Amino acid sequence: MRIVFLILFLISNIFAIAIDKNWYEGTNENLEKLYQEQIKKADSLKANVSQEEKEQLDYQLLLLKKLSNFIKQDNQFTLKEVTQIEDLDDYIKKIKEYLKTEIDFSNKKTEFEETNKKIEILDEQISKLTEKESFSTINSQLLYAYYILKNKENRQILDEYAKFQENFKKKLLTSLETLKISTKEDLTTKLTKLQNSYEQILKDEKRLLLALDKAQISENQSKITSLGNDITQLKNEKSKVIENIIYTKIEELLPSLKDKKSKYFDYSKSLQEFIQSNNEDYNSLIELLKYLSREHLGVTKTTFADTKESFLDILKYTWQEINNPIIPIGEGISILAITKFLLIFIIGFSIATFYRKKITNGTVHYLKNTTIATRTMLANLGYYFLVAITFVFGLKSVGIDLSSLTILVGALSVGIGFGLQNIVSNFISGIILIFEKSIQVGHIIEIGTGLRGKVTQINMRSSVITTFDNIDIIIPNSTLIQNNVINLTFSDDIRRLNVPFGVAYGSDIDEVIKTILDSLRNSDLIYLRNLPEKAAKVRMTAMSASSIDFELLVWISENPDENGVGSSNMSDFLIFIYKTLQENNIEIPFPQMDVHLKRS
Repeated sequence: MRIVFLILFLISNIFAIAIDKNWYEGTNENLEKLYQEQIKKADSLKANVSQEEKEQLDYQLLLLKKLSNFIKQDNQFTLKEVTQIEDLDDYIKKIKEYLKTEIDFSNKKTEFEETNKKIEILDEQISKLTEKESFSTINSQLLYAYYILKNKENRQILDEYAKFQENFKKKLLTSLETLKISTKEDLTTKLTKLQNSYEQILKDEKRLLLALDKAQISENQSKITSLGNDITQLKNEKSKVIENIIYTKIEELLPSLKDKKSKYFDYSKSLQEFIQSNNEDYNSLIELLKYLSREHLGVTKTTFADTKESFLDILKYTWQEINNPIIPIGEGISILAITKFLLIFIIGFSIATFYRKKITNGTVHYLKNTTIATRTMLANLGYYFLVAITFVFGLKSVGIDLSSLTILVGALSVGIGFGLQNIVSNFISGIILIFEKSIQVGHIIEIGTGLRGKVTQINMRSSVITTFDNIDIIIPNSTLIQNNVINLTFSDDIRRLNVPFGVAYGSDIDEVIKTILDSLRNSDLIYLRNLPEKAAKVRMTAMSASSIDFELLVWISENPDENGVGSSNMSDFLIFIYKTLQENNIEIPFPQMDVHLKRS
């Protein structure tokens, strides 16, 4: 199949008609001779052809006459040389001439490009024809030749325009040095009057457009026609006023340009802004002024001014872009609004974190005498309050109306009813723990699983229990609310420590009790000594198989004092008792078993 397509493609190329260059290449005499011969041939064929073919021949004769006339014309295109420029008014006139020539130049460029497109289309059409001598083929070839000759002439004209405009610009540049500029004190007054006229035209234009809308609604045709004519006339006046303002501004900036003053750039910027605000096509004028400033003032100075202006334009564009809404909520949320929200949230979150750390550590003098639990409650409440306030201010900064969040709150309430109930339960339980104070930071608790440890954190969702093995266990707050919890330090942090020990049978019981208590009073062990109701005691608990059992009852504090010194623990007291009994030669029993062997 591919071979078949390849063969068909080759056959079509072989039989395709090529462009006949004889119709446009060669001397004018040879071309004129060729055209006249074809004219005679076409005339001789007209009598013996159909009506449709006759029309084709008439069109062919028309093309041949056009080609004949074209090569007979004197196609030399020249532009009048620029005369010497004397004063400021003459300079303004020359600028207008330059701009008019630039418009003609631009139109000729457009004509050249359009003709090139037509040539390309004709080239494609001719390549698809197969009958070389048919009327339509010859007509296409003649039209192609006409466009080729036309664009050959256009190319010469464009080259002439380019050289002329380049010389024109150089003339304007060199004339700046010798230009005679007389100070016109009324120039500012003239510009002010023109600006006032321009503003009045804008007001009249708005008034007429509003009246036209009313007339169109009421379908008053005579009124519509009358207002349409008035608007057209007003637009013509507006164009004239705009042109006068532009050339008055040029008259204003030329002295600064001639004297190489930096104020020129301010005038130039004002002119460009006025042109852009009115959507007027004065690009050629702006480019001319840039050329004059670059060549007359110097590349460095002009480039710096352009760079500064470009930088300001970039800043303005960037500011507009970051203010454009990208999220369709309310009036729209822009990149700037999102940035403000993030900045406010980061600052607010940092302040809240600093506040919680400062309060929890109790470094402020008026918090040193408060309990850890109180500081934790104040720290958590203040932290979440600051975070909430930050969130609200953040939403306000992006222009979100909080009343519009009612739908979101409704959706969340449905979610709470299903998937978020455990989270909300823990959250509410955390608030209850903070205010109820039944469990506080620093308390030693024991929960139903046998877990015992110190409460080190109470957060909004969970609490942290640190065991005596220094293992942190995170427990949901609802567990502490719903289950039984033993709080060993609820009312205070004092609890009794029961230290068991035993002595051998035959020991003096009174001497044992007196020895232990006297030694305890003289020891370095830390326990509550100064409370009569919490005085240390020794009591006998049992007479077991191998020993007489006693318990030393002492009261200790679970938490360190203000100096960070904690009470002695069970190990300390057991070591103390062992050493005391040894020093006083009181026998410490151990289980013994007598084995009797009976001979059978």
